[in-house]
Parts: sequence; C-alpha cells; structure tokens
Amino acid sequence: MSVIRCIEYADGRVSPAEGMYLKSFDPDAYDGMGHAEWTPNRWEAMQFTKPFGALNTWRQQSTVRPFRSDGKPNRPLTAYSVVIEP
Repeated sequence: MSVIRCIEYADGRVSPAEGMYLKSFDPDAYDGMGHAEWTPNRWEAMQFTKPFGALNTWRQQSTVRPFRSDGKPNRPLTAYSVVIEP
C-alpha cells in the first residue's frame, strides 16, 4: 500500500499541509479549483494498492474545469510537491 505525503507547495513555499498525508481529494470542488484534506495520521490517509494509483490521483484533472487559463491541464493537487511512500 502507498500513501501521498505533502512536502511543500510546488513553488517552494511552506504549506500548512507540510508533512501531512492526503486524506481525501476532490478535483472538481470549488468550481474546479479542487479540495484536498490532509491528516497528520498516516493510518487515516488514502491508501493506494500501487504507487501508480497515488501518482494518478496527484495528477487527476478536474472535469468541471479541465484546463487552466494558460491552456495547460488543470490538476489541482499538483500545486503541492509530494512524495509517494510505501
């Protein structure tokens, strides 16, 4: 089983979720801006049977707003640098 742990924001800023584990994620929440819930408890985190499942979740594109204003895919969770841990 694998889990996703937050390192920081992708731009290098410190995130309030730093060191926490992804508990839930909805890429379509807030009109495609996405919503992630984080937990300090690894056992409450979303569990993935394979690392690719975790990677696919991190890269999940919003279906409500699939593209950003710059034309790139809207993948809300990629706003965070993460590590996939076994």
